Amino acid sequence: MDGVASDRKPSDRERMVVAAGRLIRDGERVFVGTYWPIPAALFAKRSHTPRSVLLFEGGLVCSALPPRIPLIASDPTLLAASELAGDVFDTLGALLHGGRADVGMLSAHSVDRYGNINTTCIGPYESPNVRLAGSGGACDFGSLAPRLILMMEHDPRRFPHRIDFITTPGHLGGGETRLQAGLPPRRGPDQVVTTLGLFGFDPESREMVLEGVYPGVTVEEVRREIQWSLRVSPYLVEIPEPTEEELRILREEVDPYGMFLRDRRISSTP
Repeated sequence: MDGVASDRKPSDRERMVVAAGRLIRDGERVFVGTYWPIPAALFAKRSHTPRSVLLFEGGLVCSALPPRIPLIASDPTLLAASELAGDVFDTLGALLHGGRADVGMLSAHSVDRYGNINTTCIGPYESPNVRLAGSGGACDFGSLAPRLILMMEHDPRRFPHRIDFITTPGHLGGGETRLQAGLPPRRGPDQVVTTLGLFGFDPESREMVLEGVYPGVTVEEVRREIQWSLRVSPYLVEIPEPTEEELRILREEVDPYGMFLRDRRISSTP
């Protein structure tokens, strides 16, 4: 292949984006959250899910690919790929609340052992150290999407024993607590994809479990980066590295100017 991709190893971010994109299935209606879900969803659509439909909370429904990678979920470039340019009542209302979603993808500032997500504040809500971006449609995604994939760069501060604020419900306190809170059954996060590995949730306790690591990453390394006693699946796998073709798609077609993957910029042309 002629590619600028083949002579460079994948970065941690590229591993994460590819691993998350592989979880999307062809033909699915994907509710795409802000930041990391954007390159992951576009990668999936360009590589193995050409029939997937990408939905954005502001009202855009895209079965085609945008001319360039959008920077936010309401980026005007998405209009060129949209078959519906509506509003939140169309996407979050008629489609998500109407039960027509297949999978949601979200970024997070921090997540706890039961998959509860904080994107609201660091510190007490009344007088936080840092005020974050807030929910947007994330609470709807986390409450109603039949499958939910979380994506985040790995840092121990992002995996506290207890988050400062539940912006988006995960499995709340574990067990049946989501159902007891009145949320729909068989919902909640399914996978968390980070720059170190892949996590699932125990079907009984709903606690996060390490299910896969990238080549060269050890279980001990992951445990050091999490603030609780992490459970590890007895069927732990090594996540396959991105193939040369996957890296080519990601670097040359999805994000050629390094808007998300700056450390792997392909071209300096504006």
